[in-house]
Amino acid sequence: MKKTQQKGSKSNDKAWMKWAYVGVALLFAVAMVGTYFSPMFNKGQAVQAGNVALIGYTIRGEDGRPLITTDQGLLEREYQKGNYNLLLSRGMEIPAGIEIPGEEITAIPIVHPPISGFSGFSLLGFEITSMSGGIAGMRPGEMRTISFSYGENRLEASLSEEDAEGLGLNFTEWEVGDLIPLGLTTSPEIPVGNDTPETPALRFGRILAKTPDSLAITYRYGSADITLNSIVR
Repeated sequence: MKKTQQKGSKSNDKAWMKWAYVGVALLFAVAMVGTYFSPMFNKGQAVQAGNVALIGYTIRGEDGRPLITTDQGLLEREYQKGNYNLLLSRGMEIPAGIEIPGEEITAIPIVHPPISGFSGFSLLGFEITSMSGGIAGMRPGEMRTISFSYGENRLEASLSEEDAEGLGLNFTEWEVGDLIPLGLTTSPEIPVGNDTPETPALRFGRILAKTPDSLAITYRYGSADITLNSIVR
């Protein structure tokens, strides 16, 4: 898995997040078709291993901060509080009881705001596996918070000031607790021969510590708030 930096200016990040709030109300009617009006099939049936479920979700950082959600009410409340980092997605179909390699990348769609240069919002195999196991026993309409497990994988990186500048980060602008937009890819950043470069998936990193010449970053997430919309099959 390759980490690349896509947006280096902290002030620019805040600008596009603020712009997103201005336009979010216009998006609600369209996004609701795929998220909240999903048919509630098999209402009395509980999810079992092998079933495929349609879920709504909110992915949260380790500090509890929501990062991406299908809950439009939450999105509006967070934007009103000034959390312009929150992204809107749409419902996901997920098999129950699967296990996939921890660092495998799944890109889920970003519905709002429109962001160029990314294939979607990245979830790792650690998180998909936790969500897949956590929905077992849920029934349509039920909500559950599922904590992510990473085993001994810390998913941390240390960047020198020189490294940060090379990734497009203005080192002096960033502080402990800030979210940094990163790009995750599975292929080398520089294509070989006629290969085309892989479009990275967006991943938020959080600054754990800062010294005069380095940043310590984690790109682990904390949990997912899951709503089971329906059992597809």
